[in-house]
Amino acid sequence: MSLVTDLGAFDTAPGPIGGPLAWRAADLERDTSWIHWLDAAEIVELEQAAEASRRTAPQILSMRREDFPLPGLAPKIAELRADILDRRGFAYMRGLPVSRYDTETQMRIYFGLSLHIGDIVPQNRNGHMLGHVIDIGTSPDDVNKRLTQTNAELAFHSDSCDVVGLMCIHTARQGGASALVSAIAVHDEMMRIAPDLCRALYEPLTCDRRGEVPEGKHPWMRIPLFMWRDGMFTGYAPLEAYLKSAQRFEDAPPTTPRQWEAMRLFLDLCNSDEFCARIPFEPGDFQFVHNHVVFHARTAFEDWPEVERKRHLMRIWLSLPDGRELHPAIAERWVKIERGTVRGGVNIPNRKALTIPLNPLTPAFA
Repeated sequence: MSLVTDLGAFDTAPGPIGGPLAWRAADLERDTSWIHWLDAAEIVELEQAAEASRRTAPQILSMRREDFPLPGLAPKIAELRADILDRRGFAYMRGLPVSRYDTETQMRIYFGLSLHIGDIVPQNRNGHMLGHVIDIGTSPDDVNKRLTQTNAELAFHSDSCDVVGLMCIHTARQGGASALVSAIAVHDEMMRIAPDLCRALYEPLTCDRRGEVPEGKHPWMRIPLFMWRDGMFTGYAPLEAYLKSAQRFEDAPPTTPRQWEAMRLFLDLCNSDEFCARIPFEPGDFQFVHNHVVFHARTAFEDWPEVERKRHLMRIWLSLPDGRELHPAIAERWVKIERGTVRGGVNIPNRKALTIPLNPLTPAFA
């Protein structure tokens, strides 16, 4: 079936999609094989790889996969990648004793491990190839910045890359819980209980770019939340706050009442106990999420008063050379979407030179 919109015709899935990627929260409780625990020998290998990389790549940004050899960990990384791509759309690696290392070593280990999963791409206008998810006091009401560096709730959404990685350094004093949801499972439930509202999310939604505008584009963009092409599902979930702030642009097509109703049902299902997998972060966790099939969220949080104890996650955006074919509508945000290429990330003409900020409190959107 096709929907005809002002941007052309968009195919819709013929019905519920199903498959292993359509999991529910209880499925993850029954089977925790998505957690890949590091053993003592693997931790030593990561430490040794970090030390070796200092000789061949003194600057973290110059590191390549061959600078960070992980032969012993390779089978576990292969299993983790299989979880991300085919089995669940996400995976955890757990057990790194992060408190043992200084910030540079934490970042070096994270960057080096991530190179064995995919190609690292820039995640903001400042060219950060590794970022810090930490509250630096940015106002959630600043429509020219993303919400990453606030303590505000982040509703279910996806990032502009194949895989988003998070490494936990410190947790919040209260709140800041992470949650995941299967985009396909929620899609299928909407298709069963409210097919008209499900189809409304196959129509393009108008989303604020928050100041990161590719060449020749509007400061807003239009992408469906659900996409279907050649038997392949693609999900792209914008933050609800960005749909609302897009209304500041007079020339931006408005989100329709039917689409708002569909978004309410979508978010209600995402947050329900049936679909929402609430997985508390622990220091030393690595979380890798396949953005096209799994959406992520966090609750608002209250932080510790001491700067050194603040909730702190390191973030990496990855392009997968063996990733899935993407719907052409994704190019409105990503620009480059071809399979087998380095794709995704922030590609704008005024982006600053690629860098890795060592100071966690470095503004990401200044």
